[in-house]
Amino acid sequence: MPTIPLALSWFAAHLLEDILPHWLAAAPTKSGLLWPSVDRQWRRTGSPEGTLVSQGRLLHNFATGYALTGEQAYADAVADGAEFLMTAMRDGLHGGWYWSCSADGAVIDDKKDSYGHAFVVFGLSHAAACLGDDRCRRAALDAWETLSGPLRDVHGGLIPALTADFSAPAGRAINSQNPMMHCFEALLALGDLPGLGHIHVRAREIADFLLSRRSPQTGGALAEMYTEDWQPIPTSQRGRVDIGHQFEWAFLLSSAVERGLGEGYLRAGLELLDYGLLVGYDAEEGGIHADASLEGEVIRPDKGWWQQCEAVRAMLHYALVRGREDLWEPLQGMMRFIRREMVDSEYGGWYAGPGLEKGNVWKVDYHVVGMCAEAIRLQEWAGGVS
Repeated sequence: MPTIPLALSWFAAHLLEDILPHWLAAAPTKSGLLWPSVDRQWRRTGSPEGTLVSQGRLLHNFATGYALTGEQAYADAVADGAEFLMTAMRDGLHGGWYWSCSADGAVIDDKKDSYGHAFVVFGLSHAAACLGDDRCRRAALDAWETLSGPLRDVHGGLIPALTADFSAPAGRAINSQNPMMHCFEALLALGDLPGLGHIHVRAREIADFLLSRRSPQTGGALAEMYTEDWQPIPTSQRGRVDIGHQFEWAFLLSSAVERGLGEGYLRAGLELLDYGLLVGYDAEEGGIHADASLEGEVIRPDKGWWQQCEAVRAMLHYALVRGREDLWEPLQGMMRFIRREMVDSEYGGWYAGPGLEKGNVWKVDYHVVGMCAEAIRLQEWAGGVS
């Protein structure tokens, strides 16, 4: 039994007594839209608008809640939220999914966004696992067909966004690894469903495509932004390395190895993990910085909430599953920083930013849930060590 110099029991209590109950009280609506915007005291704010990202991420959160507690309220939120996603947010004319809708089902933004479609696959895969619902499974497969069809470019990457009829670019024009990473994550979840193990082969294609674009110039890191033909954009042209994404990829690649996708991905995961620690970790104050130049210098020292979650999840995973005992010391520094700077001791939850709100269309605590769920899995894997 491994020695764990960190209280893993904190993560279960934090998730099941704080994070998930607050979201369950705040997010579900009568129409099925999962409301993402809440203030510091978890009161709804803003207009009743949801995006593919917020809806898909909250489906994952509530499916996780049901898997861990068996409480029917979580399953009900998943069922209603999945129904809204599959009806109001789905384009019956051109195919694919609209980027955003209001609570009454009115389309707000009709673009077809690859990042958003990745979270349709992700959210509906978790909904299918939670509910045993074949309709969710089929819809997740359909969203993947959109990603691998009209949203795939000639090089094998993902087009950032297209118009509603897929005829022209929409919005962002610069290629990013971010939709690819979340597509990889979504395909791991989709391939976990019974009878869909072959989907993991498609996840490998995504990983291989991006990992082949690492270079000595970036110290083995994955650049964030790319040219049209998927060459890293240099720092001088506002290219960067997102440090949090190095940790996120490190975790996902090791998780892929656990699923049998090939031991070769573990080497890449270790390299990304070590890069994140070397370049991004603040050994004095704790926490992970946001961005680095392609040459490995921190260029945005902010310490966002989600970067901390991804770093902790990856470090916990590699410390226990991969035997990296050197990670326990920085992990302790990370947790001191998180409890001091990120977690609201009065009202619960994590601050989304300087405004102290707890949620918006981007921040619905999917990163927090993922971190805590992995800690719970690892505690069980290690034999219940607290």
